[in-house]
Amino acid sequence: MTITVLRNARLFDGLSRDIRAGMGVIVEDAFIREVFEGEPSVQGDIAIDCGARTLMPGLIDAHVHILATDVDLASLDKIQKSLLYAQSRHVLEGMLARGFTTIRDAGGADAGFAAAVEQGFIDGPRMYVAGAALTQTGGHADMRARMSFGCACHGLSQGSILGRIADGVPDVRHAARDELRMGATHIKVMASGGAASPTDPIENTQYSLDELRAIVEEAEAWNTYVMGHAYTPRAIIRAIECGIRSIEHGNLLDESAAIRMRELNAFLVPTLVSSDTLVRFGAELGSPAESMRKIRQVRDKGIEALDIARRCKTKIGFGTDILGLKLHYYQGEEFMLRSRVEDPVDTLISATSINADMMMQKGRIGEITAGARADILVVNGDPASDATTFNQQGVNLDVIMKDGRFFKNTLC
Repeated sequence: MTITVLRNARLFDGLSRDIRAGMGVIVEDAFIREVFEGEPSVQGDIAIDCGARTLMPGLIDAHVHILATDVDLASLDKIQKSLLYAQSRHVLEGMLARGFTTIRDAGGADAGFAAAVEQGFIDGPRMYVAGAALTQTGGHADMRARMSFGCACHGLSQGSILGRIADGVPDVRHAARDELRMGATHIKVMASGGAASPTDPIENTQYSLDELRAIVEEAEAWNTYVMGHAYTPRAIIRAIECGIRSIEHGNLLDESAAIRMRELNAFLVPTLVSSDTLVRFGAELGSPAESMRKIRQVRDKGIEALDIARRCKTKIGFGTDILGLKLHYYQGEEFMLRSRVEDPVDTLISATSINADMMMQKGRIGEITAGARADILVVNGDPASDATTFNQQGVNLDVIMKDGRFFKNTLC
């Protein structure tokens, strides 16, 4: 048993907008044993004076694709898998260095990546994985070119490295069950058209209501949930009324959809930095012209959608959806983009306790409370008021702890 004491901190607990000075935390092995004010009740094996820095939970990014190492998603299937997996390690190590101690992969990564992190082969965030996202023929994860006549009936019916094609109720049931069998912690479904895929307009709805309900039913049978890619109000409402728990992106959300999400206790996961970085850098990095057209279509609507969701009191998580190795540098800019319509402390709550609740991990991660996993950052700055805090590639993070283990510690 190892006891670590962190004292003399300004505490953001992930749950409240309040910042409390003179606070500390006692960590026992992988868990938080006690949150205290003033002086600790035990000395500890390791003692750290935080020097009035901000102590907070590790960040959670609830929408990543660690295998999307190229902005041209169709090209990923041409990369040797060994190279792709090595690139994904670089992505994971960078995320942890930026303070993200937990991530939710939204299509592509399987349980092996999570196990590699858990077993210490990769220094990365804790991973919750969807396996291959489910897409219909011609859906958002079907990356075949428009003039391709190949069928999707072979093997695992791969639409891309990120997803698998399944059509019809029996097929989607099989696909959901198969991903769960292989260790998926949740299911990802494409419920509307998307920007990065070559053939589906963003305005499309995808999957029939019966197919969506079947996928949700299979996830619920495994005591888990479905996250759904959707942009338009029509696609969003169809998805949540079928039981989908979180809506990813939602850039074209309107008030009626936001209210319906609130009524059905669904979560919105904006991913503003994804479209922002692709508009800025996508073309020069090889993003196809048709994808760039669709990305521009949704980019400027994202902030408006977030503002609508906040005014309608929809529950809002935090994600980034960064594509391409070079663009992960900008992961922290999601905080800055969101500060246009919300206070930085509210974005922090989204990136900690709200994400944990959405991922069915409430009380386990995303908060500084007794019994939670010891995922802790000590920040030289005030992230509750400064939206640029996490733009600095972790330089101002003096402590990064995950499961009670130090991955960075400049204070002792």
